[in-house]
Amino acid sequence: MHLDSVTELLRIANYKVAHMIDTGNKRLELVLKRVEEHFCVCSACGEIHRTAVHSIDVVRVEDLPISGKRVFLHVPKRRTLCPKDNRIRTEELDWLRGRVTRRFAEQIYRLTSITTNKEAGWFLGLDDEKVYRIDKSILEELSLQRLETVAVPRHMSVDEVAWQKWHKYVTNVVDVDKRKVIWNHEGRGKGVLDKFYHKIGKKGCAKIEAVASDGARGFLSSTKEHLKRAVIVLDHFHVKKYLNDAVDTVRKEELRKARQQDNGELSGILHCNKRFILMQNKVTDKRVNILEKLSLLNNPVYQAMLLKEQFLSIYATDNRKVAYTNLREWIVAAIKSGIPSFVELGYKFFRKRHYVLNYFICKITTAISEGLPASSARRESFRKDSGQAEMTEIWNCGKDHSV
Repeated sequence: MHLDSVTELLRIANYKVAHMIDTGNKRLELVLKRVEEHFCVCSACGEIHRTAVHSIDVVRVEDLPISGKRVFLHVPKRRTLCPKDNRIRTEELDWLRGRVTRRFAEQIYRLTSITTNKEAGWFLGLDDEKVYRIDKSILEELSLQRLETVAVPRHMSVDEVAWQKWHKYVTNVVDVDKRKVIWNHEGRGKGVLDKFYHKIGKKGCAKIEAVASDGARGFLSSTKEHLKRAVIVLDHFHVKKYLNDAVDTVRKEELRKARQQDNGELSGILHCNKRFILMQNKVTDKRVNILEKLSLLNNPVYQAMLLKEQFLSIYATDNRKVAYTNLREWIVAAIKSGIPSFVELGYKFFRKRHYVLNYFICKITTAISEGLPASSARRESFRKDSGQAEMTEIWNCGKDHSV
């Protein structure tokens, strides 16, 4: 009756406690016995084989503690011939994860969510390296479960996020309507985005109506290749970044000239500590004062600021025809300005004018992907040594124990 009570407490299907070894106050050894004989599930191919049992091994695995004692189970595991590779394989038990039970592994995973591997190992009496391996294996399993199927978005955005120095990037694909990251992969460019389109297939690609992008050549090339009917939108946040970069290039060049000419007043206005005031889009008293001074002291920077303001006014209308007229006038003005950074930007917007104007057809942006902090991107790629580059919602949303 005593062993039956322990069996009921363990609740392991088709196994009962045949013998119990009490080794003291710290450890409890339980010898299990199979209740009914079923065919083995092969650990290599995952299929049920009806071949004869070759041999039986007894493995020692750790389970959840009972009354403060560490519990170790002695589990008999059969070995049979796998017809597919003609090798002897040990059976697969779904309630085990290597040398621990699945429920004990999940307990370790929960602990590592709120503390370090070392502290979790100290609490459970395990080596921190073992804790790390168990935690990593569960993350791999969860990532595969989450990424087996990708919900095809109607409107999507794609952008890369830098998560480490030396050009380490993660490409994020976002469902704009659900405001949710649905896929990501280490790296950037056409080859990475191609993997997403291949994953959802031709039928999935046909369902996508619009894509917002930063205008990177690789993303545009991949999207045009796989999405024949989708509208490609040049994200207006990136457009503003291009404008700010062009203005900043002019500011740096004119600051260098002002310092060479010992022009202290102009140097003070163009100094980097005034850069935020120049770059901001909001009209403030400080910004108005600086613009008034620039109109008298330095024409190139003042003209660059006016070109930036003129372009931003394009987004003030909801009429695509009006926006087209304003964009055409701006491109001509930028090229005629003679300012190298704006001449280059004028030709760039001329080449991508259709993508800029598509914003007035479908007003979507990459704001969600841009809003992901660098630390989140770093966590997405935290365990690349596990062989899984796609760690989408596990790290984007934190560890979700509802899985």
